[in-house]
Amino acid sequence: MIDFNEIPEYLFSGEMTCASGAVLFVVAYWVISILTGLGLDALDFDLDFDTDTDVGGFDGFLGIGLVPLRWLNLGSIPFMVWITFLSVSFLAASIAVHEWKEYSGPATTGAITIRVLLNLVAGLAITKIITQPMRKWFKEDFFEPSEMVGSSGTTRITTGPTRGKVFIERQAGDLFSEARTAGESIPNGTRVTVVGYDSDQKMYIVAESPPMDEDVAATTEKGSDDV
Repeated sequence: MIDFNEIPEYLFSGEMTCASGAVLFVVAYWVISILTGLGLDALDFDLDFDTDTDVGGFDGFLGIGLVPLRWLNLGSIPFMVWITFLSVSFLAASIAVHEWKEYSGPATTGAITIRVLLNLVAGLAITKIITQPMRKWFKEDFFEPSEMVGSSGTTRITTGPTRGKVFIERQAGDLFSEARTAGESIPNGTRVTVVGYDSDQKMYIVAESPPMDEDVAATTEKGSDDV
């Protein structure tokens, strides 16, 4: 049995180093995510899994190359959720292989790399099994993004002309998306209104919402004018 003081050396030596480093990365991400309010899509990637492209062209070649990633459920669930399961599975496979047959040959780069790749393949297989039933949990909600213009949301990071995130509550499922402003930056946690949608950049244009008391006053004044 490994002594407690030997755990760091055990986890960060030989073929265990890569898997342990991956776990440290996802732990750091989720800690930062909890502290800053970032959502699942903060490090998400827009992977194009369209396999109907012209297979004779370069785009078709890339589409075929991405098929294994789709089979592994990458793209069907949020990237950071998938990478979290992969890193834990990668580490579990590395520990299991190490305990089953500890490497005793010369610690050459090639030999260690082969064992790391074998452990990674085992981790990918475990990740596939774990994430398969999760596909329906993250089934994409198809809707027209421009329909959200006029909706209210909340900034999740300081949002300005070059970067930003907005969180919009919806009955069909909350939306967390890229956002920008047309002028000054808006602090994190500020109530905003979606005033436009940039289809080229796939992001919302937001503006700070007026305070609630101003909304009430405007509504009251409008009602008085109608009378």
